[in-house]
Amino acid sequence: MEFFAPASRILVPGCGLGHDALAFAQAGHKVEGWDLSSTAIERANDLHDHPQLRFREMDFFENEEAEGSFDGIFEHTFLCAIGPENWERAIAKFAKLLRPRGQLFAILFTHLKEQDPPPWQIQSHVALELFGKYFEVETISTPKKSFADRKGEETVWRMKRL
Repeated sequence: MEFFAPASRILVPGCGLGHDALAFAQAGHKVEGWDLSSTAIERANDLHDHPQLRFREMDFFENEEAEGSFDGIFEHTFLCAIGPENWERAIAKFAKLLRPRGQLFAILFTHLKEQDPPPWQIQSHVALELFGKYFEVETISTPKKSFADRKGEETVWRMKRL
């Protein structure tokens, strides 16, 4: 995947069954997938075996051992699942987990058709305000491909830690 520099150490928070994490490992990155759900982590481990991939049952907000140790974070459906009351704390944690100038790629639901959370929509102006405290937003784009039921609802954000 072209999101991160070759052989980067990548975190996928809220990794679920680990499909995104596996894709990054297959692309040559050292990847950790964290999820609060023991069932998700068990399934991810059952589904994916790769020497560059590690899944951990982890409370994203409680892990301090990993601060400053990732080159990149791939956020896809994490913020929309944890809700607006947790966004500021999560984005600050993203910054703490990344090395200086580390990359954050986020696929955000900025244009949801249905407003019955979850998932929670994060409007672009809100995302800019929240991320802007910790990150330089490099690009915001529309995905070239989307799941049919998500078409037009997501934007891809590429950011660098300040």
